[in-house]
Amino acid sequence: MTVTSKYSSTIVGALACQRESYLKKLTTRVVNCNEQIYRDESSSLPRYQIELEDTILFPLGGGQPSDQGYISYNDKKIPVLSVIRDGLIARHITPEPIQVGTEVELSLDWKRRFDHMQQHTGQHLLSAILDRYELPTLSWAMGEMINYVEIPRKLTEEEIEKINEEVNDAIYANIEVNVEVPHKDQVDKSKMPEDYDLEKGILRVVHIGNLDSNPCCGTHLSSTLQINSICLLHQASVRGTNSRLFFLAGDRVRKYAKYSHNILKNLNSTLSCQTDEILDKVSLLSNNLQKTSKRETNWIKEIVNYKVEDLKKNFEKNDFDYLYRPDVGLEFINQIFKDINQFLKENPSKNLVLLSGEGKTGGSLIIMGNKTDEIASSMKKLIKNLKGGGKGKFQGKITSFEKNETENIKKYLDSLKEAETLTLENLTI
Repeated sequence: MTVTSKYSSTIVGALACQRESYLKKLTTRVVNCNEQIYRDESSSLPRYQIELEDTILFPLGGGQPSDQGYISYNDKKIPVLSVIRDGLIARHITPEPIQVGTEVELSLDWKRRFDHMQQHTGQHLLSAILDRYELPTLSWAMGEMINYVEIPRKLTEEEIEKINEEVNDAIYANIEVNVEVPHKDQVDKSKMPEDYDLEKGILRVVHIGNLDSNPCCGTHLSSTLQINSICLLHQASVRGTNSRLFFLAGDRVRKYAKYSHNILKNLNSTLSCQTDEILDKVSLLSNNLQKTSKRETNWIKEIVNYKVEDLKKNFEKNDFDYLYRPDVGLEFINQIFKDINQFLKENPSKNLVLLSGEGKTGGSLIIMGNKTDEIASSMKKLIKNLKGGGKGKFQGKITSFEKNETENIKKYLDSLKEAETLTLENLTI
């Protein structure tokens, strides 16, 4: 049920946060309160949509996340978890309802807002510089730490260095940023949201001096100097020749530098080397790892050869054998299977079980022979977390072994090897 009143709200485009992006507090009034439960993906708790006469909290839109803050009245302080745009109305999402007509004080999470303004104005500036290279911004996104602009092609390293320099030169030039509301016929409407009423709504254009003019609903800084810094990072190819250019702006540059420095310090300690030696150290470790892996592969092949010969020898006296190694993985028993598969095809009365792994790490299972289905059925009863199947052979994965399972499996397999009958009921499961 939606409760309405004689009060009306300011439309999106003319909100207090859009008229003056540096306002941190505002006295306003509740116009509507949607008491129907509003739920978001992150919580199953009740949520309410509060419409105010005006707001300093920016609603999600234009690539900019919504603001957060508090609504205070009568010694109560209710958090505004997010703000959404519903056509021309800004709706504040709260965990509690507020009675229509209540006069409230709205306060803004300024640290979050200022960060968003640094990123958003930074994006406008970066896009303006990219326009010089005939690289229009096709889309952009603001992340929790790293942002990106999507452009028609990948930049060269030389271009990235030059653009980075030009962007930061424009920051230090302290260029004025201002918002204009021109006649609607003068505004490019191609990128306007489909649900925004172009007739009743207000179309804003953000100017960065004579450098850039673009339609935008977001909150912006008053000058490029307040961006402080922009740092261009890596690129990623998307949709044909398009490329995403990742970047940071404002205080995020400092935070990222500190984060990266801490990683380097940890690498210094772990690798026992200085920062300028890390690449050489990692290269050496990588080469040594490749050599070790190659030696391990050769050792596995050698051990497999011995094991296969042992199995063939055992099959001279028995129709069943098994190999269980808790210290190996699927690669090892797969190699055993490949090397002995032809022998088993030529001797269809022989049955073989290959098992690897132990404990919480789980393992792998391969069963071959004319009694595959019978043995697999028993193994499924013994191993709770076994999933698998197959035609002519059974191959399965064990996500983890339960208590006593490996002991019971070995008892069962030993009984088959000794041609004795051991029922599952006699095992401690």
